[in-house]
Amino acid sequence: IGSWAVPYGMHVYGLSRSDSSQLIMIGLIGAIIGAPLTSWISSRLDSIKRLYVVVHCIVALSWVSFLIMNGKPPILMLTIIFFIIGYGNGASALTFAIVRKSFDIKEVGVVSGFANMGGFLSAVLLPSIFGKVLDHFHASPSSVGYHYGFMIPVLFSLLGLFGGLIIVEQRKKVVHQTQVN
Repeated sequence: IGSWAVPYGMHVYGLSRSDSSQLIMIGLIGAIIGAPLTSWISSRLDSIKRLYVVVHCIVALSWVSFLIMNGKPPILMLTIIFFIIGYGNGASALTFAIVRKSFDIKEVGVVSGFANMGGFLSAVLLPSIFGKVLDHFHASPSSVGYHYGFMIPVLFSLLGLFGGLIIVEQRKKVVHQTQVN
């Protein structure tokens, strides 16, 4: 969000630089809330995967909403979308918890590194590809390039969702003790 939100707000919505920057702040507030709240909820549910997949679905749908709205959702909806995307970013910290819970201790380091690679690749590739799409549509009306650019985070989100769906969470086995009288 940080690489395109300010120009997006300025070009598509006619916001000032300051008002556009507020969109990033809303995403950051979501991220600050996302990690602890999602971790707390997952500990109450005694399952990381269920909540992890639900959050991924909601974030993917948030990105899809940009496509459905041709790159320009109503400003109130945009604010909510930025918060949700930020929340999902914070909640992605559960990736490492689910990896620890799902793999043998001998494999956790390698798998954690592989999982971390997804975040770093997204941080490098997504803004670069998004920028290339915007450059390609630079002569078009302001929202057209963003509309096509939003396909990139949708694809990345769906890939992350797929990863969340295929991971097998090892749940704690509850041992019931019977009393002997």
